[in-house]
Amino acid sequence: SIPPLARSPSSPRPRRRSSQQRVSLIAGRVSIAPIEPPPSPPTMLSESLRRTPSSGSVLSSVSTRAPTPSAESQPFLGGRNISEYLIEGEIGRGAYGLVKRAREFLPDGSVGPPLVIKQVIKSRILADCWKKHPKHGTIPIEIYVMSAISNTSYVLPPRRPWDPSRLNGKDNAADDWKEGQVVKGHPNICPLLEFFEDHHYYYLILPSSTPDKRPNEPSDLFDLVETYPHGLPSSMIRTYLGQIADAVTFLHTHGIVHRDIKDENVVLGPDGRCILIDFGSSGLVKKSGWDTFSGTLDYAGPEILRGERYYGKEQDVWAFGVVAYVLLVGECPFMTAAEAQEGLESPFANASITLDERCAEEKEKEGEEGDGGGSLGDAAALVRACLQVDVGARPAFDWILRSRFLAGEGGW
Repeated sequence: SIPPLARSPSSPRPRRRSSQQRVSLIAGRVSIAPIEPPPSPPTMLSESLRRTPSSGSVLSSVSTRAPTPSAESQPFLGGRNISEYLIEGEIGRGAYGLVKRAREFLPDGSVGPPLVIKQVIKSRILADCWKKHPKHGTIPIEIYVMSAISNTSYVLPPRRPWDPSRLNGKDNAADDWKEGQVVKGHPNICPLLEFFEDHHYYYLILPSSTPDKRPNEPSDLFDLVETYPHGLPSSMIRTYLGQIADAVTFLHTHGIVHRDIKDENVVLGPDGRCILIDFGSSGLVKKSGWDTFSGTLDYAGPEILRGERYYGKEQDVWAFGVVAYVLLVGECPFMTAAEAQEGLESPFANASITLDERCAEEKEKEGEEGDGGGSLGDAAALVRACLQVDVGARPAFDWILRSRFLAGEGGW
């Protein structure tokens, strides 16, 4: 009942998935969420929302019922209003909300620095994406997790082998990375500045990662890969994968799983920096795991596609492996759910052959840097380690950070 994985309609050879094809899975059954949000603010539904079926899929009844406290007894959270912001344009939209560029109106009538406002449609938040907060009551897990991350201390380590400053030639003393400094949140995870709500939406106020971004400049890894159809240079891949892996290690250390890691959810910052975003499918680690999945099928592990109960950390590793493959090759590894469940184990698998063409034999040492990291051969080894069908064989993220591709000499 699982359809072929969606791909970009612009390419004659299906090689990339549609950037808006988001699905929900319950015990292996597929529900594809509508791409467009309602044109006007939706009314709160008194009954569970049923998603519109898509051709080639089986509809799952997914409860998205929001908590409904009485307006008299509980005011809206945040005490703010969207009218307090100047909306400058729309960045994107999807099944669960909209993202806009904005600036806050200041008391003197001027406007503040660029911001990003994410509007999440209350009636479309999935049933397992709510969390009881000791102060705010029942709120979306996205807000719960981002608030927790933004208030968690992180001690800046020594510069890592993959730090982008090694490539851009900038004076290390000129940036804000000070070893041993204690900061809130993680440098590669989008912080939550504040949030508020009205009848129809939750509003998440986020910083703009690239306030001075030029027109047509790639804004995330998805766009960047489109400019490198045969794969990024190895040094760039090392830079981005290292930052992503470090961010997810931070999450896992604090009992949080992302569950929707993909190239679109990594936005590009200045000077080679990148930021992990979109915690709408995130969760807190639980012993019982999950039997529901909301994300992109191209990044779903075989256990999810088989409808099995799964655990978030191993799914994050698999999705990270898919991202790594995409950066190396320029396309997603698996064209169908059946291919994903076979993984890279067979040397005759299309994904395995393509990876070898990019990284094997005479190309193995290509891209190797002075510290021994960054070679294409070691990149392929990292991808194969993460894309193991056997869940228990996948490395944890603290082990991924010690791979030779990222860590250099002495890594595995």
